[in-house]
Amino acid sequence: MKTDEIRSRFLEFFRELGHTVLPPDSLVPSHDPTLLFTGAGMNQFKDQFYGHGDPSLKRAVTCQKCLRTGDIEQVGRTASHHTFFEMLGNFSFGDYFKPEAIEWAWEFMRREMGIPAEDMVVSIFEDDGEADKIWKEVAGLPAERIFRFGDGENFWPPYARTQGPNGPCGPCSEIYIDLGGGCGKPSCDPSCDCGRYVEVWNLVFQQYDRKEGEVLQPLPKRNIDTGMGLERMARILQGGESNFDIDLFEPLLAKIKGICGPGAGADPEAASKLRRIADHVRAIVFCIADGVMPSNEERGYVVRRLLRRAVRDAHQLGVERPFMTELVGPVVRAYNEPYPELEESRSHIETVIGQEEEAFQKTVNRGSQVLQGHVANLKRQRGAVLRGKEAFDLYQTYGFPLEMTESILAEQQMGVDVQGFLQEMAAHQSLSKSASGFEGGVFVSGPLDGLKSQAQPTEFTGYRTLESIAQVVGIICGDELVASLEQGREAAVVLDRTPAYAEAGGQTGDCGWIIADEGEARFEFVDVHEEKGFYLHVGRMKSGTLKAGDSVLCRVDRPVRMATARNHTATHLLQYALRQVLGEHVRQSGSHVSARRLRFDFSHPTEVGEENLRKVEDIVNQKILDNDPVATGRMSLDEARKAGAIALFGEKYGDIVRVVAIGDYSRELCAGVHCERTGEVGMLRITRESSVAGGVRRIEAVTGLEALRLLRRREAQIEQLCRTLHTQEPDLLSRADEVLAEIRTLQKSLQQQKERAARSMASGSLIDRAEQCGDIKLIVAEMPGSHAELRSAADVIRSENERTVCVLASADGGDVALVVGVSADLLERGLSAREIARGAAQTIGGGGGGRDDLAQAGGPHADKLAEALEDTRKLVRQKAGSDREA
Repeated sequence: MKTDEIRSRFLEFFRELGHTVLPPDSLVPSHDPTLLFTGAGMNQFKDQFYGHGDPSLKRAVTCQKCLRTGDIEQVGRTASHHTFFEMLGNFSFGDYFKPEAIEWAWEFMRREMGIPAEDMVVSIFEDDGEADKIWKEVAGLPAERIFRFGDGENFWPPYARTQGPNGPCGPCSEIYIDLGGGCGKPSCDPSCDCGRYVEVWNLVFQQYDRKEGEVLQPLPKRNIDTGMGLERMARILQGGESNFDIDLFEPLLAKIKGICGPGAGADPEAASKLRRIADHVRAIVFCIADGVMPSNEERGYVVRRLLRRAVRDAHQLGVERPFMTELVGPVVRAYNEPYPELEESRSHIETVIGQEEEAFQKTVNRGSQVLQGHVANLKRQRGAVLRGKEAFDLYQTYGFPLEMTESILAEQQMGVDVQGFLQEMAAHQSLSKSASGFEGGVFVSGPLDGLKSQAQPTEFTGYRTLESIAQVVGIICGDELVASLEQGREAAVVLDRTPAYAEAGGQTGDCGWIIADEGEARFEFVDVHEEKGFYLHVGRMKSGTLKAGDSVLCRVDRPVRMATARNHTATHLLQYALRQVLGEHVRQSGSHVSARRLRFDFSHPTEVGEENLRKVEDIVNQKILDNDPVATGRMSLDEARKAGAIALFGEKYGDIVRVVAIGDYSRELCAGVHCERTGEVGMLRITRESSVAGGVRRIEAVTGLEALRLLRRREAQIEQLCRTLHTQEPDLLSRADEVLAEIRTLQKSLQQQKERAARSMASGSLIDRAEQCGDIKLIVAEMPGSHAELRSAADVIRSENERTVCVLASADGGDVALVVGVSADLLERGLSAREIARGAAQTIGGGGGGRDDLAQAGGPHADKLAEALEDTRKLVRQKAGSDREA
């Protein structure tokens, strides 16, 4: 049975049992700051499990995209581990419980999947006699095929009773497929890791709310949370030895093997690398499609690490060319039916991956130079083991895996302090965990949970009006609900309805006033946030007192709203213009819209260029002059896609969406506020274009009155420049060129004077300070000056003297500049200015290079300069055959 069919059968089976089929949440959890990525089907239902979600939703079924990296080192090595995977799940929120969950799971496995009863066993929590009874009655399972385990295996989350986290929890029951074989021990059971038993479905019976002090308080409504690994089920039904032997992976692995060449994957270690590449590229594709760009922070760093691991694995399999973009196609085609958005984003995904891979290759090349420097240092010091700290720096900064560093050092008969590397790794992981902020219990409760039972979610009226009569349903100060708010206090006020837009989709929240008591009580809000369906008006009580239950007038600041609307409509016009000028591959990947300015991120591989920016700006302003109508409407997501509406990368949409259409040329899924006609935008001026990430560019712009203010500021600057340079505007550029030419002439003259002074010093006082190392004269000196001045002095010394080495350094401005000169007669004796400079560069934390007779180095560690100069003395003494210590 194909994987797509398993997925569709699961969803349809539970649809027929009264479950609402819901779309998967994004890999980036939309309402849970405690999570980096969505790691389970239940994540999007946290409010439901606590009884604070949609009260009409009793049963749900999903196929959820998940990403976990906790067992990343096992990926490719075992039959079942993945980073990205799909989890099928059926959920009950205070509706059915244990009997139905077990009965329907058994029915699905037997009837829909066709698994013979004798091939299945189950596990239950050791004290769950109820589950034991149901399995025996519903499935007819004998006692010997029902295994009892403790908190670590059959309580969810594991060890929650004693170790936490706080929140809903309960016993669970797992369904296993018995493949036979295995270790052959009579004691073999599902807890054995021999591979005989494959867990495919976990049924969690949420019946407790775990509190501090290891207290298990019964939930007011018991829930069901199940999770079936789609890839594992496909492996069972398709007869594969591992999750990688299924239809989703076959084309991808074939492509990887073709890239790696004949015999790829012949040995177990190479085969695990092939599987790991396949796993990681799949995860990368889905992450980028959900808007996660490679970076050095949080989610982006996970994507970057996955890509680098895949590239390193391929490199160790003999692949030395860029290849990752070639793997996007097989992933997209494999998931075309359930995730058509991958095809829509394919060009963008390939661009991001290609640029990230290219950047990584450059990083690896730089790391190789650093490693060669470490090798040179070890040779000078007659060492044979690279410190763990230096090996970890190669791993962390340049992407070198430990095994690659070990392999390169082994060629030089050297090794690595592996224990020191592991200690550095552990310290880094501990620091990252403590600083990440992504910690906490499974569920977070607060004052909004109290409102859930008292009031309906806030009704938004702001599409049609800027004023609404409303009622105060809650006042939140800090993390508490309060009955009233007095003058001077800050709070978040919740209303039953509001015209104020809450920050979402890149658009900032509105500002305005909440007025009560015939104008005596005034609350000024400066932002609005939406949480759990409630609109939180954040601000300060300016006068009077506001009480829960008060009837109020909520009024949005009209000028600010209109300025924001101008910028938002302009972003849609900007996307249209960019697609006209650059091509249809352009897609929005993020934005920020406020009253002051707009920022628009979009997919494009290279700099837009001044000429193209001018074309884009001209198109936008022409559409503004055309004064085209801006219309909005609601329709199904399928209808919107068929109508050509453009969606945002990584955004999760419901079944019904809002479409904003401008004329007959722009349609986008958008919930923001807009002008009624394009002419209201006034004017758009692009202020900046830059790079955000690989394959993602950013345009910043202003509209309306802000554009006018920008032009006036520039006019004032031009007038000031004219006064300063004593010229008129038509002659300003030519006058600026004249002034710059004069400055360059003066700078050149000054530099020549400095170099003459340095040469004079070289011919005199520096030679007098030479040390004698055998028959070699060594000059080591600190002197003021730039690299150019040091180079002039060193050039004089090396060319006018025999058997001479000079090392000149300056630490002006905090950074070290260092130049080494070696006279021609010493080159035959093996002395190299380039080698000396590179050695010094390692000590001062920088780099160096040049010729054998004249080289230079630089670095940021001025405090290590004395140590670097002493190292050069030792090296010259060794070459001179003198081991005297200074």
